[in-house]
Amino acid sequence: MKKWKQIYEWSEKVKMYLDEDYFTSSVDEEHPIVRRVSKRLFDPKYLQTKGKEQGRFDAESAFRKLRRRNQRQIIKRVGGVAAIFALIVGLVVMYKGELSQEKNSYELVEKITPTLQPGTNKAILKLADGRKLVLDDTLRVKLETKEGVVEIDSRGVVYGMRTDSLKMEKVPAYHVMSVPRGGEFHLTLADGTLVWLNSETELRFPVHFAGKERKVYLKGEAYFDVAKDFVHPFVVSTSMGDIKVLGTAFNVSVYNKKSIVATLEEGSICYLKNSQDKVLIKPGEQLICEAGDNLPIVRKVNTRLYTAWKDNLFCFEEQCLDEIMDILARWYDFQVKFETEELKKLELSGTLDKYSDIQPLLRLFELGTDVKFEVQDKVIYVRKVK
Repeated sequence: MKKWKQIYEWSEKVKMYLDEDYFTSSVDEEHPIVRRVSKRLFDPKYLQTKGKEQGRFDAESAFRKLRRRNQRQIIKRVGGVAAIFALIVGLVVMYKGELSQEKNSYELVEKITPTLQPGTNKAILKLADGRKLVLDDTLRVKLETKEGVVEIDSRGVVYGMRTDSLKMEKVPAYHVMSVPRGGEFHLTLADGTLVWLNSETELRFPVHFAGKERKVYLKGEAYFDVAKDFVHPFVVSTSMGDIKVLGTAFNVSVYNKKSIVATLEEGSICYLKNSQDKVLIKPGEQLICEAGDNLPIVRKVNTRLYTAWKDNLFCFEEQCLDEIMDILARWYDFQVKFETEELKKLELSGTLDKYSDIQPLLRLFELGTDVKFEVQDKVIYVRKVK
């Protein structure tokens, strides 16, 4: 509470200085940091830069979540865009008290905290005949196989199946696509099903579908927009059970053998595991099953929070910090170390463009908590502010 009051007092002082008469008459009597921040706010280029930076995420929405969860008095709405920027710059100066030299505080933060690069479109495709392809945004290739044509371009990977290939093989050949840490990729299966593969994900899929089911094997996380075929159900097989659908859009996350999370946007899906009864899931619902549980949990959720990654966004709403950092670490390819176990359980909210700098989101998280993020090479240390 004390910190928020201090932040508010600083912002109020800066706002008063935005009045030209007051600024010219009294600025010399005030604190030099406040005076310097006020002067920067009269620079159009500085304001434009800060505007672009803050426009990458919905800070106002995140503030509301932090206020409700942490039961703190978040800063009252300050009139004018300039006062909002003053608050942000003032906060950075507070956290970096020793950096009160005549330099831009934002520039100093950039020098001290190295930029972690976001991921890119990349994957490794192992064809059924043993050939391996390293995929990225620049690769443009059209491959002939005995089953059909594989096209790789900016859309991802698209399969064109030869009609006579069904007669050639009763047992379909399988390809494997692996997406490394710091990568993602898009795939169109032979039946027209669209698949988005997240970081650290592997998908084993047939060149063409044969038999009563259209079955693929997943490790990691993927979003499926399944082509409708009421005669041949689509099955996503994982180490934690199977997801069976006819034609729908859903997200499946199974990064380890201990849990599976399935989130449904459209249509309907059912969960099958061993001899247990199937569990039906409706749009807007999420299924969670942990290893050792007799029955999975089904709950209503904001599906956007679990599917926005395919649209190049990270959306967090009152989510535990250790879960947030796991998601960010896979994409920005870093390790995270918490000073205490208590810090892992903090619940935070925020939105970030996946292809932007991670620093604005980390600074946003610092606003409503006593947490400090320190970046050293490829490691982020999460510490409690002393």
